[in-house]
Amino acid sequence: MSQEQSHSWIADGEKYALLGLSVKVIDPAIKGLDLSPNFRLISGNDFTIQDHWRDWLGSIRVGEVEARDLFIAVKLRSVALEVLDGENIQLNNRVWGFYRGLLLSSTFATAHKPVVLSGSCSNGELGLRQIQELDAPVPNDFRPYPDVTAENFKEAATLSERYGQMIATRQSSNRWRFNRVLHLYTETRAEREILGRIHQYTRCLDGFVTTGPGQGRKDFKNRTQLFIGPLYQDLIGEIYDVRSSVEHLHEDRYLDPFLRETQLDLVKKEAIIEHIARTTLARVTHNEPLWEHFTNKAALADFWAKPEAERQAIWGDSIDPMVALAEFDERFLPPAQLS
Repeated sequence: MSQEQSHSWIADGEKYALLGLSVKVIDPAIKGLDLSPNFRLISGNDFTIQDHWRDWLGSIRVGEVEARDLFIAVKLRSVALEVLDGENIQLNNRVWGFYRGLLLSSTFATAHKPVVLSGSCSNGELGLRQIQELDAPVPNDFRPYPDVTAENFKEAATLSERYGQMIATRQSSNRWRFNRVLHLYTETRAEREILGRIHQYTRCLDGFVTTGPGQGRKDFKNRTQLFIGPLYQDLIGEIYDVRSSVEHLHEDRYLDPFLRETQLDLVKKEAIIEHIARTTLARVTHNEPLWEHFTNKAALADFWAKPEAERQAIWGDSIDPMVALAEFDERFLPPAQLS
């Protein structure tokens, strides 16, 4: 491939950051999708590593980078192309924001660890200055590698932009609770143990319902009705019981013995609580009227003190948690194992 073709996505005098992914994409038109104003998708073939940078990285790491079949690109004009500075931080933050947005828009998993690359283009040469691997999202047990669609990528770009707007608002200047929940969700997508994932996804939701001392289960069941309606309170109580067992080192209640029936039950519960946590985070990020209620503990306390009808009017329609099991088929699950 010619140098001009390889660099068609970037011009001289620009710095870049790339998020490299190896995901299932069926629609070939996605590679080249313009996600203006900040993002663009490019094919893995559109990013080539110059020979001397190959020597710097080593053949094994070059192979790992080139295993990514698409990249999300962000770039900006710069007068300090050879300097790693605040511009690089800005670019890396943008692709990291896109990655979080993609986690909230899809249950995708990657065949290789996602990678973030940073550098610049000068005199027709594409320089590579930084490389960082991210933890790989764990595949869903019954739908391990779903297709990532154009709509998923567009949603990721929108969520990233909305989050940027959220953190710039005065009312969200104290947004530590929302940031903590988002960070916890992001970490949990890479958690290997299913009990650990149920525990942490439940904690994500717990971060928004703010239960009182000594009445965690009761408050959790009652307040989650806002998000999912009143039909699933027994189920949500059982999920909270798993969370409490892991929190207090009583995992043996589910693992000894670890039966097929237990496996199926945990897989369903994990899919459901992940869906609720992800959809709740995405809705709050999307909707500016929710920012003032869900960004910090004081705002949450005021929100839960409001009358139920007012809370529901602010939140909107309930999430259907059973959407998470739309493609559930136990035949796709391996024999019962602790993973």
